Amino acid sequence: MPPIELSVIVTVFSETFSVTETVERVRNLDRGYLKEFILVVSPSSSAESMAICERLTRQDPLVRMHVQERNPGVGWALREGMSLAEGTHCALMSGDLETEPEAVDRMIRKLQETGCDGVIGNRWLRGGGFRNYNPVKLVLNWMFQNLFRILYRTKLGDLTYGFKILSREMARSINWTGTLHEVFIETTVRPLKLGYRLEQVPTTWIGRREGESKNKFARNFRYVALALRVLASSGRSDTCKTRP
Repeated sequence: MPPIELSVIVTVFSETFSVTETVERVRNLDRGYLKEFILVVSPSSSAESMAICERLTRQDPLVRMHVQERNPGVGWALREGMSLAEGTHCALMSGDLETEPEAVDRMIRKLQETGCDGVIGNRWLRGGGFRNYNPVKLVLNWMFQNLFRILYRTKLGDLTYGFKILSREMARSINWTGTLHEVFIETTVRPLKLGYRLEQVPTTWIGRREGESKNKFARNFRYVALALRVLASSGRSDTCKTRP
């Protein structure tokens, strides 16, 4: 496959040291594929967080900062980030270190080995896992993954996790609708519905060390509703724009 140029999209909501560490750890494993980091920052972020993102853009020529235009919602943030990406592929990450930076390199290797359209991080694969995850949510997560894996007839085992790399061509050809955390499952199931080939690699989820999650339990129903809506859709005719 042609050389990969990776745009790393990092959503930021008042995180500080976690953003810096995310950039540094991805940078440390780069084998020549990094093109840019796009820090998509909520306009509601703290002054300290804004200052850190601005400092990163001054210190690192690969980093640029974009203040989210449609807010609130991580779905809007990721959609804006994907529209700004200049690389051949987009990595979708959060600025709180719940998305394991080292897994980016494993995803790139999988892309290079298979030539697939995208790679998702799977916390349920051997070599992956959960740390500091609510036990009740863990059981519900497992049940959800297995149910929708069967419904979508896919080998992918972590449909709800937002940590992944997608080709820019695919990212820009799909009409995304998620505005909140349901975008995490949307960026997996819409490509599946449209026939794109996705692979997976193990990754570990680690509970954030700063800030507070905005993904409240009640919002899990948005995941279910979106997954069922996409499953029942006709595919390309109502979910995909004309490809470039």
